[in-house]
Amino acid sequence: MGTALASLGIAVQSIDLVGHGRSPGRRGCIESYDQLLDDVNVSLLYSMECFPRVPQFLFGHSMGGNLVLNLALRRPQDVEDTMGLIVGSPMLRASAMPRDRMMEAGRWLATKVPNWRIRTPMVATKLSQDRRAQDAYLRDRWVHRNMSLRLAANLIDSGAWALANAHLLQARTLLMHGSDDKLTCPEATLEFANASNGVATFKAWHGCRHDLHDDLQRERVFEHMTHWMKQQCIVSYKISRTASASVA
Repeated sequence: MGTALASLGIAVQSIDLVGHGRSPGRRGCIESYDQLLDDVNVSLLYSMECFPRVPQFLFGHSMGGNLVLNLALRRPQDVEDTMGLIVGSPMLRASAMPRDRMMEAGRWLATKVPNWRIRTPMVATKLSQDRRAQDAYLRDRWVHRNMSLRLAANLIDSGAWALANAHLLQARTLLMHGSDDKLTCPEATLEFANASNGVATFKAWHGCRHDLHDDLQRERVFEHMTHWMKQQCIVSYKISRTASASVA
């Protein structure tokens, strides 16, 4: 994804959250949900330092999409200097949610043994229809399949909280979801967009699975993202020119 966007003239920086990828920490474990939001905010601040005169956009996918939306809702001041947010397949609600009794038991266990990790086996075919993308995922040495009870409970609860508070969204947001996603719920993403009072725009990708950036329509996805970003820059420029003219 980074290479594709860079070829379109967009500078890209990414972050490995604590307990994931090349970042330190026990795999799949966190100290708190706020720690994850802090990671995202620090990454955004670093990008602004590296490219101080370039319009900034914040992108999040799946769990990252959950974090980007919650950062914008809980700490709007942290994203006020961005031109907008782009969120793909956000974890607002799983396609198949556990039963209420299982959720209650999981939350109780999370208070007793928060770092007890559960296996989260992933079927590569649910991520993408592209065989090369599936193979790359299975060969990726940095991919782990563990999640602590604290992380799992926080993701589920923060997704529900974001849905309940979507009307508070202030940052312009592009929401995208594949219609064939069997991991995170496309209907929840549409529900969020409908509750955002027009601040968020929803784009459904018919026939796509969870990893839009790695599925067969990825070039169209990148083109749509780029077009949306350009539109936000144009709108911002027009507004700033109008404001300057009014002051003059």
